[in-house]
Amino acid sequence: MTPNTEPQSSRKPRILLSAVLLAAYAMAVAWVFYQQSMAWPHEGSMAYLVFFLLCPGIVFQLFNLAYMLRTARWLTRRALTRLVTIPLGLVMAALLANWASTLAMSGFEQAYVPFVTQVRANLPDPCRATGSYFQAPAVAAYNLRTSRYRRPAKLHHDSKRFVLAFQGGSIDIDGSTMYHDSGTGAWRKFHNDSVDAQQAYAGLTAGLAECVLAAK
Repeated sequence: MTPNTEPQSSRKPRILLSAVLLAAYAMAVAWVFYQQSMAWPHEGSMAYLVFFLLCPGIVFQLFNLAYMLRTARWLTRRALTRLVTIPLGLVMAALLANWASTLAMSGFEQAYVPFVTQVRANLPDPCRATGSYFQAPAVAAYNLRTSRYRRPAKLHHDSKRFVLAFQGGSIDIDGSTMYHDSGTGAWRKFHNDSVDAQQAYAGLTAGLAECVLAAK
C-alpha cells in the first residue's frame, strides 16, 4: 500500500461524507440563487452571504472528492488546498451574486413592459390612470409572486417624455432605485448611497411634473 493510501473500506465513509457535504452546499446555494434571481430587483442582498460562505466549501469538496477518487488517498495538506479553493470559491460566489441580480432585473423589466407601454400611451397626462397600470396581468402576476403588489412608483413626466422609478432592495437599509427613462428606453439601477447616481437621476427628472402611482 502506498503512503496515505486507504483501504477501500475506510475510504468509502470519507468519500460519502465529502459527497454529502458537497450536495448539501450545492442545494443551499442553488435554492438561494433561484430565490434571488426571481426576487424584486436589488443592489446586493444579505442572502448573498450564503454564496460567500458556501461556495468555497463547494470548491474544496469538489477538489477533495476528485482527489480521493483519483488517487485513493486523502488530503494531507488541507490548509494549503484551502489557500487555493477559498479564493476560487469567492470568485464563484461573486459571479453567482451578479448573475442572480441580473436575472432579477431582467425578470422585472419583462414583467413591467405593459406598465411602461401604458404610461407612454397616456402622455401627456399619465397620472390620471394611476391604479390601472398595476392591473396588467403580467404586472399583477409578477408583483404577487414577489410580494411587492403594493410597491408604489414615482412618475416624472412632461408631454414628451417620462421617468418611471421604483424603490428596490439592497444589502443595507439605504435601498436602491431603478428607473426607466423613456428617452433611452432603458432601465437603470443604482444604490441610494451613490452621490453621482443620485445627481444624475435628479438632473434627468429636473423640471418634470411628478406624481405617485399606487396599486388600488
